[in-house]
Amino acid sequence: MIKKIINSNTAWSLSSNGLIAILGFINLGFIARLFSQADAGMWFMLLTVYTLLEMLRSGWVQTPFVRFYILANGYTQQLKLVAAAWQLLIVITLIISLFLIPLIIFNYQISPAFKLAQNYTLLWLISALPYQLVQWQLQAKSMFKKLAIIRLVFTLCFTVILLLQAKYKLSINSLALSYALIQFLVGLTAVLGGWLKFGIWQTKLYNERKQLSNFGKYSMFTMITASLLRSSDQFLIATWLGPAAVAMYAIPQKLIEAIEIPVRSFASIAAAKATILYKENQFLTLRLFFYRECGMLLAIILPVILLFFFFPTFIVNLLGGSKYESSSILLQIFCGYAILIPLDRYCGVLLDAGNKPQKNTLKVVLMLLINVIGDIAALRLGAGIYGVAAVSTVTFMFGIIVGWYQLKDILQSLSAKLLWQQGVIINLKALKK
Repeated sequence: MIKKIINSNTAWSLSSNGLIAILGFINLGFIARLFSQADAGMWFMLLTVYTLLEMLRSGWVQTPFVRFYILANGYTQQLKLVAAAWQLLIVITLIISLFLIPLIIFNYQISPAFKLAQNYTLLWLISALPYQLVQWQLQAKSMFKKLAIIRLVFTLCFTVILLLQAKYKLSINSLALSYALIQFLVGLTAVLGGWLKFGIWQTKLYNERKQLSNFGKYSMFTMITASLLRSSDQFLIATWLGPAAVAMYAIPQKLIEAIEIPVRSFASIAAAKATILYKENQFLTLRLFFYRECGMLLAIILPVILLFFFFPTFIVNLLGGSKYESSSILLQIFCGYAILIPLDRYCGVLLDAGNKPQKNTLKVVLMLLINVIGDIAALRLGAGIYGVAAVSTVTFMFGIIVGWYQLKDILQSLSAKLLWQQGVIINLKALKK
């Protein structure tokens, strides 16, 4: 039983993401300690803008590609989908370039917090093309061991660059260039190793592109809105308060992202199973599957949430140093919505599995509107970054209510008993065996 668990896709996904998270926090600590708050804030805004645009590409291509690759009739159809995914990704990147190139050429100054983002976002997007595609292809094939290797290699290489920075005092611009170079080299290695496929281009792919786009237009809008939901806080803080405030806000926010690691790991694997259960009309099984997954994740993340809530100053100082000590209150506030993350994420998984991306999109749009309005009100009333953090809890609570209503035909009414019995108890018994 133990051997089976160790070799399972879930174990590989969870363990690799856990290791990547540890390295990510080490990297974050380096950036927070080695650079000024202003430079660190600009770096976080570069990551935020890049992630937002990457979500645009991923939403349009990745989600439908993985779904239809799994359901494809035969290897030839899978290769056509691979080629169609390449074509769509390249076109989307070119469209994004049309908007970003003028900002670079004319050096239009939006805000000091966006300086790095303005100069390096396009370079990151282009260099990441093969690196992103190989991850999507490996996920669609359920090759999670190789997927773990790809991600680990990238993160380890970036850690090495930061170690060199600590010794040679490289600039924040050199760090941004190094990040792009690592993405490109890891993607190139995947091509040379035969892990990244290009598909069949010598045929008409209109139907495949249309299939991906029809589903992708909803999932893209959902993912970019979800990314905006996460990043809107930083955009507004950067505009209102400047890059140093962004850094103060980002440190505890990155700590909360550690809680999302097991959620993302399980959700990425659960998506395929949920899709099959929905396709086979096994709604009772799907409902129990939802409770089992959410309950297990709540049991996993609760100790971490309690640790963050009761020892915030120690944890923030450990990561970013004493200059970020005032962020400890933010970490406690973030714990309020962190406990809601599994329920919110799995509502989205079930909506996508049921081919209802438009409903998931509506949910996330409503959450974004509430979050932006709440953030602006908090900033105007002088509540600062603490008020912005508090708005996040309200936003997630609203999202779960909407998601549950949209899934009432499957989930029916919320049952804490099922969540405990099917999620926590069953998984604890399985672990003991």
